[in-house]
Amino acid sequence: MALPPFHAFGLVTQLYAPLACLSTAVVYSPRTVKDPHAQPVIPTRDNILEYVRQTKCHFLMIVPTFLEQMATSEEAIEVLKNIEFVCFGGGPLAVKVGDALWAAGVSLCSSYGGTEFGTPVAAANKQDIADGDWGWMRFGDDINVRWVSQGDDTYECQVLVRSIHHVIWSIANKLHQSTENNRVAVENLPDVRGYATADIFVKHPTKDMWKIIGRVDDVIMLASGEKTVPAPIESIINSSPLVKGAVMFGRERNQAGILVEPRPEHAIDVNDEKAVVEFRKKIWPVVEEANKTSPAFSRIFKEMILVTSSDKPMLRAAKGTVQRKGTLQAYGAEINALYDTAEASPLSPNGLAGPSAWTSEVLEKWLLEHASVISHGHHLDSRIDLFAQGFDSLSVTYLRNQLVGALRKSPDPEIQKAVSRIPSNVVFENPTIQQLSSRVAALVNENAAEQLIDSREQHKRAINAMIEKYSIGLHGPADGILNDSGIAGKLIEPAVVLLTGSTGGLGSFLLAQLLESPVVKRVYALNRPSSAATIGQREKLAFLDRGLPADLLDSKKLVYIVADASQEKCGLPSALYEEVRDSITVIIHDAWRLNFNLAISSFEDSIRATRNLVDLGLQSPQSRSIRFLFTSSVGSAQSWDNNKGPFPEEIQVDPSDAIGAGYGESKYATERVLAQSGLHATSLHIGQIAGGPNGSWATTDWFPIIVKSSAALGVLPAAHGVVSWMREECVAHAILDIAFAKEAPPPALNLVNPRRVPWVDVICSVRHCIIKEKGLTSDALPIVPFADWFALLEKSAQGASKDDLAKIPGIKLLEFFRAMALGDQVTHQRWPGVTEAGGMTNFSTTKSQRVSQTMARMQPIGEADAESWVRYWISKGFF
Repeated sequence: MALPPFHAFGLVTQLYAPLACLSTAVVYSPRTVKDPHAQPVIPTRDNILEYVRQTKCHFLMIVPTFLEQMATSEEAIEVLKNIEFVCFGGGPLAVKVGDALWAAGVSLCSSYGGTEFGTPVAAANKQDIADGDWGWMRFGDDINVRWVSQGDDTYECQVLVRSIHHVIWSIANKLHQSTENNRVAVENLPDVRGYATADIFVKHPTKDMWKIIGRVDDVIMLASGEKTVPAPIESIINSSPLVKGAVMFGRERNQAGILVEPRPEHAIDVNDEKAVVEFRKKIWPVVEEANKTSPAFSRIFKEMILVTSSDKPMLRAAKGTVQRKGTLQAYGAEINALYDTAEASPLSPNGLAGPSAWTSEVLEKWLLEHASVISHGHHLDSRIDLFAQGFDSLSVTYLRNQLVGALRKSPDPEIQKAVSRIPSNVVFENPTIQQLSSRVAALVNENAAEQLIDSREQHKRAINAMIEKYSIGLHGPADGILNDSGIAGKLIEPAVVLLTGSTGGLGSFLLAQLLESPVVKRVYALNRPSSAATIGQREKLAFLDRGLPADLLDSKKLVYIVADASQEKCGLPSALYEEVRDSITVIIHDAWRLNFNLAISSFEDSIRATRNLVDLGLQSPQSRSIRFLFTSSVGSAQSWDNNKGPFPEEIQVDPSDAIGAGYGESKYATERVLAQSGLHATSLHIGQIAGGPNGSWATTDWFPIIVKSSAALGVLPAAHGVVSWMREECVAHAILDIAFAKEAPPPALNLVNPRRVPWVDVICSVRHCIIKEKGLTSDALPIVPFADWFALLEKSAQGASKDDLAKIPGIKLLEFFRAMALGDQVTHQRWPGVTEAGGMTNFSTTKSQRVSQTMARMQPIGEADAESWVRYWISKGFF
């Protein structure tokens, strides 16, 4: 009775379920018996409770809106407490409301289903309710669910058709039959029969239970690439007695905001600035509560609270849930205006004004004040990396906005002009307050050229300082070449391998191949902890996502370890540490922080973890024979001069070749530490990995972004030079060739495809596949010089809207593509046929081909690869 009868939720509960289960359903008395024109009874909190009293029903199915109303009434709670099960569905229930009802003694539980696939969850378990797990659900044992990882400990639910095979015996022979149960009404998956629900779940930390937290299309992808699931945050804010509804926004923006609808009795005039400020203050405690439970990049600042107008309420469905897309569209102009105001404002949340002067001394104090406010008053040290003190991409955006806003508001026209000289990555490149104040002062006062030279020296000093810090107590040669004799360095069989980062892309392929290898006796898979799912579940989902056989994970070879390797003894208990130390023969270190904006100081935890793994190897009884393979990156040679020839397979002692993004610098520093470790360590400079066997090349990578942007720009870019891209499974095979080589491999090897292909061949194949798959005309997407393509991209970036950023994601990588355009010109002038496209570094592979048969026989990428990429991107709705 508490459900809309025209909705599937109401039909199933009030009609189909009673017929199937022979149970009695309570519905409102029809009014049309006496009056054919009478309107049906509209459910309210009061008449629902009255019918419950009269009928003494023991099971109540209800939508969250009514429960939120009942939670404020002691009388209503008393009625609910007498019901055996109070089950809600159709939308999220605010956590505070659910906790309060459960604590009051209400047997609260949740349900889940959809018109396309039915109701796959089992009936509520009384013990689960007693444990307080009212928001979690168990899926039926006979339901075939595939959980697809979203890359952030959340998973999409996909309900698959389940076939049951019967064997029927007769006198003559046996007959095999196959029948289906749990069929779905709609099938939309490309690889198997089933339905992708687009609903996002998290895994219970200890039980086989799941909780829905949103939808795929609800997930907010910030401009930084970080993803925010809005439902948990909205749920907390919705629990405020002042709030009727809340919807987060921020897709393709640098920070999130929230649209709040006041309850009618608390409505305000949104044109009255004082009233808006006062309302924000009133709800700020509950927003802060939501911020505490959210990732740092999802935090909401007070200035990013937008209040709805009473004459434009949020759009709602029949169940009472807010229609997110329509509501955000209705408030599109107000949201854009809010961002314009926030980005232009020179004031911080504490109302601090701009600096009194644009000198490094004054700026240091001013920036420190602003950074402290952004960090909620935490004490910050101006000499220490901001990211090591809790800063994230949202904090960086906010600090830069204050800086740019202060420049724009300066009364000095010359100071105002400096806005164009402040790069978007200025905080990432200068991650301490002291560095940032010096850099900004130089940019404002137009002596940036001198600063750039100083900046390179700062980078070299930072790299050398990191090497020195984590090489203390290590006495190996700087070039990593050990003068061992006898059995030292010989492969020990059977091998016991410690693999870090096994749930990642390359890590999954490495683990699968290690488990299949007859040379391997045991694999310790070390991964960082996660609250969303067990390591076994995370690994299985990683395998399924990449098309790897999940039954390999049942191997008795596999031992999972969940720990933070940057902690003392790699974060392991003493007994386990000793077990691993005494048994390992090979270490493959593949775990690393992935962020190309951060400075080297922000990767210190990763470097420290490597040193801890070195100490583990040095303390092993097999220390003279242990092999340590580090999956470094071609980024560690990001400043190499191609005039010197291909980058050699040697440890480079001059850090100048590594200067650039902190990611590459951190990899280089780690290579130097490993070279001095005294272990048989090999750093692998791994190049571009171009998707797995099913074409799964991440849509956030630079080349897929070129393709998507080109679809909107109407042209594809040509480039001079070649590409040395590799397939993911081949990279994993090459690494294991090196790990299990008969002789200890050299200290450095380059893993790029020795059989390179011209860029133009690749882009032509991609063009052909897009035309074929999308049914375009033969003259669509012409190929133009890279410089012309970049000019179109740069033009589109001017005044780009939110929709422009979504259609042309290359705008967000404008500086990266600018560097490629300049590199393309250099390649054309000097080495058009032999240099990596875009002016990127060339790498020698002479040694790696000697050590690895996979490298020696590696085939170039071709049209078949391009077809698989394009099909994968289309399947993801990329274009």
